[in-house]
Amino acid sequence: MCILLWTTACAELGFPLILLSNRDEFSHRPTQAAGPWAQGNPIVYAGRDLARAENGTWLGITRGGRLAALTNIREANPAAAIGPGSRGAIVSSFLMSLDLECETWLECFKRNEFPSSAYPKPDQVGGFSMLCGKFIRSPENKVKVSILSVVSNRADDEPTTPARNLTAIDPAECKSHGLSNSAFANSWPKVLNGKSLLDQLVEDICQNNMDEQEILTKAFDILSHDSVTTGTGWRASNNKLDLLKFSIFIPLFKVNEESNLTESQSNEKFSACGQPNSSHLYSHYGTQKQTVIIVHDTGKVRYIEKTLFDWLQGGSVNNNIVDLSFDLDI
Repeated sequence: MCILLWTTACAELGFPLILLSNRDEFSHRPTQAAGPWAQGNPIVYAGRDLARAENGTWLGITRGGRLAALTNIREANPAAAIGPGSRGAIVSSFLMSLDLECETWLECFKRNEFPSSAYPKPDQVGGFSMLCGKFIRSPENKVKVSILSVVSNRADDEPTTPARNLTAIDPAECKSHGLSNSAFANSWPKVLNGKSLLDQLVEDICQNNMDEQEILTKAFDILSHDSVTTGTGWRASNNKLDLLKFSIFIPLFKVNEESNLTESQSNEKFSACGQPNSSHLYSHYGTQKQTVIIVHDTGKVRYIEKTLFDWLQGGSVNNNIVDLSFDLDI
């Protein structure tokens, strides 16, 4: 039950975009840490999902000034959540489709008329919402957000109904926004709470002239806000999935207490024929990665990713941090 929070309210203070992300996932899902992708142009900074052949991503930014971040939409039928295509490929497509301007890509998505079959097909993946952004350099030589939109392949009022939604957001609005696993227009309580906490951070930045490191510290505090394990309801609940819409941070928990797996079985990563052990892959769930991206009006980008669970070693980790700093080439 991922969460994505962002604000453009600090543009006049030198931060045209501040973005916060928790990736909540099955803890053993193969994942590559954030970094520059080696092949091709443009240069993409992102993690990779290694569980699907497309090796797409959930969050990324390019040196050329494109940004995209995706959250799944919770489906009524779990089988509908997994399509023949990968949602991560949709993110990669927006980031890497240099033959299409950002505005054209968004219009093609809305009309379902991409120019060739090489583009991913949003109607062949599970439900999602995706934030799409573009940075430009102003005549005053300041980097700013020029495009900010949320696209989805599900209807706002009926999240299980296929649709092509595009919601444009005015970057000049001094507002915080958020996405989780519901429609953008129908925020879960965790998103409302996150937006409130981000608004408070914006106020602190405005009043105290906070520097980048102070902003990062406060942002990760927001991403670590746990509102489910403080009471008895979490421990007593037989269906913890229903509680996930309330908490920004999701503590690691066993998805199926009745799985009847032995400890050795649940720790076996691969079956005898070499295929991923699905019982192992889907045994535990929680916040796997936390990311904060700060874009400066100089063009500098700070991209910090914290990994909380090492899928390969099979355990919680401390101080597993990727710290990227680069300049937008715009």
